Amino acid sequence: MKYESCILCPGAQLHVIPKDTFKTDFIMFSFTLPLARETAAEYALLPSVLCRGSMAYPTLEDLARRLDTLYNAGIAGRAHKRGEAQVVTFQLRCLEQDVIPPEDENEGPLLSSLLDTFCELLFAPLTEQGAFLLSYVDGEKKNLCEAIRAKINNKASYALSRLDEEMFAEECYSISSRGTEETVAAVTPQSLYRCYLQMLREAPLSVTYVGRLPSDTIVSSLARFVSLLSAHRSETETFSCPVTQVVRRAEHPVRRVEESMDIRQSRLCIGYRTASVLSDGDFYRFALFNELLGGCASSKLFMEVRERRGLCYDCASYPEAQKGVLYISCGIAADARVEAENAIAAQIQAICDGEITEEEFQAAKKSLVSGYREIEDSAAAIAVWYENRRAAGIDTSPQETAEQVLSCTREALADCAAALTQDTLYFLRGTCADGGEEEDYDDDTD
Repeated sequence: MKYESCILCPGAQLHVIPKDTFKTDFIMFSFTLPLARETAAEYALLPSVLCRGSMAYPTLEDLARRLDTLYNAGIAGRAHKRGEAQVVTFQLRCLEQDVIPPEDENEGPLLSSLLDTFCELLFAPLTEQGAFLLSYVDGEKKNLCEAIRAKINNKASYALSRLDEEMFAEECYSISSRGTEETVAAVTPQSLYRCYLQMLREAPLSVTYVGRLPSDTIVSSLARFVSLLSAHRSETETFSCPVTQVVRRAEHPVRRVEESMDIRQSRLCIGYRTASVLSDGDFYRFALFNELLGGCASSKLFMEVRERRGLCYDCASYPEAQKGVLYISCGIAADARVEAENAIAAQIQAICDGEITEEEFQAAKKSLVSGYREIEDSAAAIAVWYENRRAAGIDTSPQETAEQVLSCTREALADCAAALTQDTLYFLRGTCADGGEEEDYDDDTD
């Protein structure tokens, strides 16, 4: 799947990905900003405040009614972390023009109408005295603080966030894209508005369209958006995305951090430096290594550590492709910590030694390839896939990556295992005496 790209205005690029299977138009706007403690909370709040109301649609009810007139079109905003950048994203979706009854086309092209509505939200927000509306900012601050506090209800997520704080204490990757309760509380309508203007003025913007419309039609539909954005930007401004610091090997003895909590199930989280990042161009090898190690239900960690030896309630591995990190997370009984550590290390060593059965090898390939192929079933997933790869300087499609995975060798996976260096181990010791498996709650993590 090849796509076309062009420059819309200073610091803004359009990428058009042809796809004719969805009967929808999907467009994503992504502003890329430095991940910083001073502004993380502001940029976490910004998309929700902007989507709460504008001069033309001052309440959520007004906006919902407007979107209903556009055949239940959607506008959603969020902020997330990509490596050591904070990305403020807005996703827009609507039906294709061809599926709308002719008698309902009086307003003009549906995508253009949706983009006009988005322009009202982004460029004409509801303000008072040169700042965002206080009641809207306070409402979203409350929601964000509740989400931050709720994270502790999900012990797996909480333990991984604590691992990040310890492992990357001297790197900005330790910063949460939500900020902290303290930094959220400190946000004012004035400080948030200043960050908003800074984003429009300085942040590189990637616009990704997925659908069947040609590039010139999308450029024409974006004319008003480009005009309004250009009014905030200078022709002489230099727009550059933040660079993620990559440490390819642990540079110190393993850090060990232990904390206690009145919970039944303990959490063991281990962070490794991988020597492999997406921008290397061959990250598919590490992705397959992860799938074999702990990324699927047939993985070594799941089958050996959990099923055969019964050392944990859950055990899985997760790669971070931009930063070059591998996480292993498991829920265990407190007295099983040493045995679980040794069992995990043994599975990594087994891959390093080439102890990979044909059944394991093919199951890992099948699982990963299936995941890549499923990406093309979602316009949003396609847009995110290509955006992440553009940020890494590569442009392989999900299908091309799946073919690379199928050609991968056991030796390549052994090399990935050998390159791992353990950096930090975090243990959340449960002090509840009754033991047993602990219930976790869903949580939207970084």
